[in-house]
Amino acid sequence: MLVIMESRRRLSLATALVLALMLPTCELGSTPEDVRREANTRAVRDASASAASQLNGIIARLVEQTPALRPVATSTSDTCHAGDTNGSFPHDPYRLRCTRHETRYFGVRGELPDVVRQVHAGAKKAGLMTLIDARRDGVRTPSAGNGEIDGGQLLGPPDSIYVAPGYDGRLHIAWSQASDPRPSAAPLELRWPVVFQDDRPVDVDSLWNGPLRGQRHLIMIVSTVTYHEVPWQ
Repeated sequence: MLVIMESRRRLSLATALVLALMLPTCELGSTPEDVRREANTRAVRDASASAASQLNGIIARLVEQTPALRPVATSTSDTCHAGDTNGSFPHDPYRLRCTRHETRYFGVRGELPDVVRQVHAGAKKAGLMTLIDARRDGVRTPSAGNGEIDGGQLLGPPDSIYVAPGYDGRLHIAWSQASDPRPSAAPLELRWPVVFQDDRPVDVDSLWNGPLRGQRHLIMIVSTVTYHEVPWQ
């Protein structure tokens, strides 16, 4: 009899522990409908628009200081994810996280090394702060042969990274050439944990066959910023 009572007590303690772990999750209103509704509220959509406007102003100042850049296209992706809970406790540090990813595509006027230097100078004039400067290793152009090198030097790293005061995201400035592979990314499916999605992609092949026809390089300014995040309570 004593053994049975002890077993029941252990079972009750284990059950209480599981319920205690599940209780915070239940109180959060984190059903797919709840989180999806929150991601579509006016306040969250306004936060997305504000982040887009802020980035637009930063890039406009940079382009104004960099006449070698010729804007040709913009792709955006606005996505909200629900945090993973595994039914009892959070795995992700957020209940809801919304991010905007934006890529600006530019043709270049002049030789790539000169343009990259002009972009860096323009970034400084626009008030951006440098985290990584790709010019330290140089921007080198390949020869016409596939996989061959020009003058014994391989291509340098393409990315420079900048930050702007008051903006939470980083600006990655990279370059690409017409011969680079361009794998097509499959669109993200709108299913849990994705609760909001607004993708406006760009067909890069159409750029090379259209406004970039005859050019060897393009420059991309890429930024991802989290504009709304709700932690677990």
